[in-house]
Amino acid sequence: MVLPLCPTMRAFPPILPFALLLAACSHVVYQPAPVVPTSSPLSYSARVKLTEVASYTVEPGATMQTDPRIENRVTGAAGSVDPARKQWEKSIAEYLTDRKTFAYVSLDSQADLDLALRLNIYIDPGALFTFNHVYLARIDASLVDPRSGQTMVYLGYGKAPGEVSRGGASDDQAPINLAVQTALNDLFGKIERDSRLRR
Repeated sequence: MVLPLCPTMRAFPPILPFALLLAACSHVVYQPAPVVPTSSPLSYSARVKLTEVASYTVEPGATMQTDPRIENRVTGAAGSVDPARKQWEKSIAEYLTDRKTFAYVSLDSQADLDLALRLNIYIDPGALFTFNHVYLARIDASLVDPRSGQTMVYLGYGKAPGEVSRGGASDDQAPINLAVQTALNDLFGKIERDSRLRR
C-alpha cells in the first residue's frame, strides 16, 4: 500500500518552511508483517470500511509526552493518503482474515457487524532534530450491529522508532509497518477480549 510521507525531513534545517519539507516527500509501501491467528476468535462476520487514513507531523518530542491527545500537537499534514485508502482497506481486511478475529471478513457484502476504522499516523521528527523519528499509529474503530444499532468503540495504538542514516535521511517504511501492525494488534486484541461480543 502506498503512503506518502516525508522520509527526508532530517535533511532540512528546522527553520525551513513546512512546504519545502512536503516537497521532499516520497511514497512508502505498507507491507504488514505475517499475522499470528488469534486464540480468541469471534463467531461474527464483519464488513470492514476504512473511513480515513492520514499522516501528520507533530511537534518535536510530542510522542515522548504522557498527554494521549497527540492530535493537539500536529504541525502539519505529511501528505495526502486518501487516493490509497482502498488499498489500505484491502490490506487491513487481509490482516483480519489472517488473524481470524471474525468468522468471515468482507469489504462489500452484508455481515453481522459493520467495522468502521480511522487510521492516523503521527511522525515525530525528534526534539531539536537530535534523535530518531518516532512514528505513532492510532486506529479509532466503531463496531456496529446493523440489526440492533448497538455501537461499540475501540482505540488501538502502535509506536516505532525510525533509524536515521549518516546523511540525515530516514527510512519510513519499516517503522510505519511496525507502528501500524502494533496498533492493529492492540485494537483487535481489545475487540477479541470484549465480553459483550461473546455469545
